[in-house]
Amino acid sequence: MNSLIEKLNDLEPHLDSRIKGQSHVIPRVCSVLERGLLGLQPPGKPLGSLLFLGPTGVGKTELTLEFSRYLFGGDAVFRFDMSEFQHQDSVKLLLGEESGAVGRLGRVLAGHQTGVLLFDEIEKAHRLIWDLFLQMLDAARVTLADHRTYDLSGFYIVCTSNIGSRQLLRPTRLPFATLERAVLSELHRVFRPELIGRFDEKIVFRPLSPDTQREIGRLVVSEELARFQQQGFHLAIAEPAFEFLVRRGIHKALGARPMKRTVQKFIGDAIRQALKSGNDPRGTLSVSSDFDALTIG
Repeated sequence: MNSLIEKLNDLEPHLDSRIKGQSHVIPRVCSVLERGLLGLQPPGKPLGSLLFLGPTGVGKTELTLEFSRYLFGGDAVFRFDMSEFQHQDSVKLLLGEESGAVGRLGRVLAGHQTGVLLFDEIEKAHRLIWDLFLQMLDAARVTLADHRTYDLSGFYIVCTSNIGSRQLLRPTRLPFATLERAVLSELHRVFRPELIGRFDEKIVFRPLSPDTQREIGRLVVSEELARFQQQGFHLAIAEPAFEFLVRRGIHKALGARPMKRTVQKFIGDAIRQALKSGNDPRGTLSVSSDFDALTIG
């Protein structure tokens, strides 16, 4: 128990260091996570359930992946893109078939007893799947189309949704609390109250400010340079090169989502070009003379 308490005491600082711009979110998430691991949830419930709302690229999925890695290790988050199950004929891919064919959810639950079930963009799923969440969240059990019943009491259940995102992204001087209420009001127009009420927490994420996206850029660049250092490529980055990456990685509608791909592409291309030219990829990343790439000098 002492080691668990120590781990939980470090959970909030760890998430604060990794997830930027959502300081109002992390304490509420940690409350749910800690109650679950300390055995404080009522019997017959999942370890915890969270509904994350907000625009693309603000950290909903990244936060889930981060706390999953911290609590369970790298292979304990099982992610389902609900946009794949919009039509009735695709529901069987997730839930299986009466003939006994096992769907994707059944395969995960048959092979694992604990972890995090992440359902991205839940609003895009077919309504038959929405009904399934009533079982999952209320009794921590689910009976799938193949008639097998699975126990979910060892899992956290996280759903993400973009419901209300347009209101959050619209230029306004309204306080965030007002926007938050508007998003939750729209949520109630889409989902039945009995489903919404079963989540332990329903949390609205803020859009990311340019300063926050720059913070995320620093973090992503630092991680990428550390990754390449492990491969023997010792690199630093000049400030103009960092600004080059930030300008291309920031996106008003997509938030920080393009940042990681941008950093990986341009730093990777700089190393690739150095290797192809027979040069040692060590030194400082700078902006190329034609301002469309990074070079190592």
